[in-house]
Amino acid sequence: MEIDLRYNRVRGVYLLNGLRVILLPKGGLELIQDYVANILGLATKSIFEDAMAVTIYSFLTDLIKSKNLKMHSEERTTEEIFQLFNSMGLGHIRIASSDVDSYGITAENGFNSFMGLMKPMPYCFQMGGLLTGIYRLILKKSVKVTELKCKSMGTSDIDWFKLDVLEERESYNYIPSPTYTVDDNNSDLEKPEITITDYGISINSIPTEIVPVIFFPYLFEKLKKIIGSGAYGLEYGIGTYLSKLFQPYSLSAITSKYQVAGFEVLSPLDGVGLITSTKNQFGGLNEIDVYDSFNALHIEASPEKRCFFLSGLFSGLSYNLVGTSLKLKETDCSAINNSVCKFSFQ
Repeated sequence: MEIDLRYNRVRGVYLLNGLRVILLPKGGLELIQDYVANILGLATKSIFEDAMAVTIYSFLTDLIKSKNLKMHSEERTTEEIFQLFNSMGLGHIRIASSDVDSYGITAENGFNSFMGLMKPMPYCFQMGGLLTGIYRLILKKSVKVTELKCKSMGTSDIDWFKLDVLEERESYNYIPSPTYTVDDNNSDLEKPEITITDYGISINSIPTEIVPVIFFPYLFEKLKKIIGSGAYGLEYGIGTYLSKLFQPYSLSAITSKYQVAGFEVLSPLDGVGLITSTKNQFGGLNEIDVYDSFNALHIEASPEKRCFFLSGLFSGLSYNLVGTSLKLKETDCSAINNSVCKFSFQ
């Protein structure tokens, strides 16, 4: 299928064939997993496998519902879906071998082992979840994915997986993606510059991973169920950790192309939502507002502020964006029915 990526300037969101997505700098998903693994250890595997499996199954289901993806033969559908995720910057996935109810699958330049973190075990938990979500959809059966070799261990140039098809079919979580109407006559929508190479994709000349937006609220909800309110500090830390990947040249390139500055750069850079800022009487930054914050989306109707990840990202990038190191805290959130998510300086 052809991917149609648009940026909505008015809402500060990216749409892939009408479904909302987030753009992360290349290596972002792996860095997020690594941060959590350093704190939760072996529990990280099941958390990230499930989060990605649910995300991909739901995302593909919504593409089918919107008629952007059509089901054909198993071989043709698999090829189209593999190409889709390659076009999203998540790696070249190929079937290396197949047998009755079993597949050998490789991932070259995969997002989950891009940085070569040299962990003493197979590390592609999210890629395993991605394959699980794909084959749940295609085969309509439960599957088990085992990573055999991992580039992050330094033992292989590519990642190798074994996928076994199980007899029973479990019930799968499905989370609908936020959808938008894509109209070529809508002047608010524009196509960013996309470059696809053997090593991934670049959006506006920035190496990028395109991630379905529902991944984040589902992941954070899972973390909260495991460690309670400690998940909020973990989310904040993830945001500050991720900020290390945003290079100054990337920020300045977006500033120049979209004529934005300061924290507003993150809207066209990532699609986190429309960002505006206000200044006090002395000309200093007073408050940041985020409309349609991706971080305010949540799976369960828990009446609480949700944008801890975004708070950490703002804080981690504050020096690069405004020249001062700041710590930001969310004061209002659309997740508790405020009209906008507000962040103030502490």
